[in-house]
Amino acid sequence: MKKILVATHGQFADGVKSSLSILVGKTDSITFLNAYVNKEDVDETIDRFFADAAEDDELIIFTDLLGGSVNQKVTLRAQKHHAFIIAGFNLPIILEVLLASAPITKELLNQKLEECRKAMVLVEPEKLATVEDSEEDFLS
Repeated sequence: MKKILVATHGQFADGVKSSLSILVGKTDSITFLNAYVNKEDVDETIDRFFADAAEDDELIIFTDLLGGSVNQKVTLRAQKHHAFIIAGFNLPIILEVLLASAPITKELLNQKLEECRKAMVLVEPEKLATVEDSEEDFLS
């Protein structure tokens, strides 16, 4: 089974949860950690994520900042487990992982990461279609 942890500073994880709820529906299978927002113990939440994982689960962890405190805490604990950690994530990579039907492997993640990096672009409105063009043409 695929187990996902989204661990961020502040309420970023809740924002991701909100977006995923709109895009894919249920997010019950994902653990969201909003670090340092309230009394929630960051270490306890991360430990619980790993403790609840079965040996054959695919563990994928998304953190907001490479080298940030949340990323460091996850990395220390992940050394005892076979887990993939993606730092500096964006919404498309979470969707790719969440919706992937193939088993999660290092190779698959590297391929998906490269695709998602290419999707991050500077949009230059002056180079977009004219107002007369339909929205369907623009988005296709």
